[in-house]
Amino acid sequence: MPDAATIGAFFTSIRAAMDIAKAIKSADLSLEKAETKLKMAELIESLADVKMQAVEIQEIIQAKDQKIAELEAAFDAKSKLIRHADAYYEADEKNNPTGAPYCTHCWEVNHKRVHLHVATALTSNCPVCHARYRKGRVPYFE
Repeated sequence: MPDAATIGAFFTSIRAAMDIAKAIKSADLSLEKAETKLKMAELIESLADVKMQAVEIQEIIQAKDQKIAELEAAFDAKSKLIRHADAYYEADEKNNPTGAPYCTHCWEVNHKRVHLHVATALTSNCPVCHARYRKGRVPYFE
């Protein structure tokens, strides 16, 4: 959810715009042209504030929706990955590790599946977090 201050400012701007519109509507014919123009300018300014705050709220909501989608994808992937030795692997139909190893750190901390790369004859490393693994502890399964 957007923070309370953003939502509060949004509703304050809407309330101000409504108050100005009511003042214009309830004004009798004696209202001067200049005063009417001033009230209209205030109304336009207040509505512009409302529009800007609505855009901010929409951006916050979109960011939250994206984060929710990422977390849901990570949650779905969690049931498909298993840990073996020092890495995570895709699970086959018998729940055995298969394929190339994924970085333990990236998966457990960031919920990102990052394949390890062979660095030397004795080590593999993560291209994202640069964690290093002994080759014997992160085998590749066919």
